[in-house]
Amino acid sequence: MSYDSSAFEIERFQWVGKKLGFYGSIFVIALVSVFPVLWMLITSLKQPGNVVTFPVEYIPRNPTLENYRAAIQGAPFFRYLFNSAVVATGTAVLDVFLGSLAGYALSRLRFRFKLPVLLLILGTAMLPFIARLIPLFSLARSWGLLNNYLGLIIPYAAFQLPFAVWIFQAYFKELPDSLEEAGLMDGLSRIGVLFRIILPVSAPAMATAAIIVFIYAWNEFLFALTFMTEDSMRTITVGIALYQGEFQYPWGTISAAVFMSVIPLILFMLFFQRKVVEGLTATGKA
Repeated sequence: MSYDSSAFEIERFQWVGKKLGFYGSIFVIALVSVFPVLWMLITSLKQPGNVVTFPVEYIPRNPTLENYRAAIQGAPFFRYLFNSAVVATGTAVLDVFLGSLAGYALSRLRFRFKLPVLLLILGTAMLPFIARLIPLFSLARSWGLLNNYLGLIIPYAAFQLPFAVWIFQAYFKELPDSLEEAGLMDGLSRIGVLFRIILPVSAPAMATAAIIVFIYAWNEFLFALTFMTEDSMRTITVGIALYQGEFQYPWGTISAAVFMSVIPLILFMLFFQRKVVEGLTATGKA
């Protein structure tokens, strides 16, 4: 009896240890992920003279909103946000449209060299971005796309299109053939089947592709810095990088601007969270 009791206690401690290890790991990962955002918030609330003090202030002694006022009034902050929103939204819409077409063809149609075509599309994502900068800049200048939203939307969409194609191709492969067959029997064309039957039940894949492409376009810096030279056309990443103080770098102002720029991404991700998880799960199965 004592042996059974001790074995039960050992199993109980093992179960408790596994639970503590599991939730402890989740807590550590969440803390590491959230800490940069929390530190930006803390820094943005500090007085300018207390940002780089020692010992470090983990809780501001005299919190202030002065950095937020400086971030908004010191530069066309909301114009930067608008530019980033236009570029990121346009890129996401274009990639969802083109990615769904290519993903449907690669997953549902039969043609020769399907796998090499898919590998070729995915392989283009391995090209370094810096190697594309000079030729694309020359093209944008010759086509009059500098300081133009299309000058960023087109290359951003081209860079992220392989990921969108992969997501849609993997998701469409998991859909039952009966959906497509029913549409074809009703007289729909392949395009009609895609837009009237397949895409309406592919919200997780669309949300996943859109959020990945949107975040990339929102955070991209190098091409935005090179292609957008006018202050009124700069995106939020470039605009924040060009915040300058008279005698020192305004870390408090920059932290306030960065924190405000992260809020739309957080809300966007929270809104599509469930669909993104469903899309990634279905893509992983494929």
